[in-house]
Amino acid sequence: MTTPADRIADALGRCRHVLLLNHVSPDGDCLGSTLALARALSTRGQRATVGSADGVPEVYRFLPGADGIRRELPDDAAYDAVVFMECSTPDRAGALAARAAAVPLWVNIDHHLNNGGFGHLIAYDATAAAVAELVHPIVRRLAPGPDRQTATCLLCALLTDTGSFRYPAVTQRTLTIAADLVGQGAHPSEVYARVYENRPATTLRLLGQALGRLRLSPDGRVAWTVVTQAMLGETGAAMEESEGIVGALRAIAGVDVAMLFKEDPDGIRVSLRARGAVSANAIAEAFGGGGHAAAAGFTGRGTLDEVVRQTLEVVERELRTAAAS
Repeated sequence: MTTPADRIADALGRCRHVLLLNHVSPDGDCLGSTLALARALSTRGQRATVGSADGVPEVYRFLPGADGIRRELPDDAAYDAVVFMECSTPDRAGALAARAAAVPLWVNIDHHLNNGGFGHLIAYDATAAAVAELVHPIVRRLAPGPDRQTATCLLCALLTDTGSFRYPAVTQRTLTIAADLVGQGAHPSEVYARVYENRPATTLRLLGQALGRLRLSPDGRVAWTVVTQAMLGETGAAMEESEGIVGALRAIAGVDVAMLFKEDPDGIRVSLRARGAVSANAIAEAFGGGGHAAAAGFTGRGTLDEVVRQTLEVVERELRTAAAS
């Protein structure tokens, strides 16, 4: 009996040129997975182009092939298939999504709860700890002996989306895949050091300012802070350096919901983390976003104060729902 991974690998293996699209504001799981799949195709002599409308955050530029990721695509390029990586809907690929309109084969690979089920071929599993768990068997079928660089990309994907294997979604499958990648030459200590122990001073200055603006609800169950354009100017940091701040808030004892509100030109981007019976994705979906029960996000419209107030109202409702269940 063939699996979705088998069908996707067989279809992509017959393509001359594959376009792989990351979601906006790509994380390590999305980037590592697209790069690994692109490398598997390239080793077979096929063309693979990886696109990211928002580019590549500095922290992930060490990944093999990251320097070849394109923010824009040539107008005359023709693709036999497009892979949407971790995109609940096609428009999650941002400005590059329009380039998929003329591509004959759409592949949807995702583990987020609110995936719309689009595409001709779908690999979807909301229980997967990282989308890399779904990409790994596809890569294995295309390139039975993936090289160290490919394994490094997938290990980065697993490590970052599982909180270094700390999150509840981690299963035996997650660790079995990680062991296979280590067997192919990937080194967890090297990946961890590049992602978490290689931050510029500006990142810590931004973290300090964000923690200085920490707010807690009266009962201590909700924590939130902000990153504004003014804070970026004062610290010299880029917005991508705010990654990790919301995780620091979730580490506070008694906090069930942690939130980071980021002031971007296109709106207020909100990162959510939750634990226990509270669902971060339920909060995000109220604003058109999505994600997982433990981690989700959305882009709010309005002023920073308005988005904070509206989000807190939904969080309070979700806390009551969780308490009643």
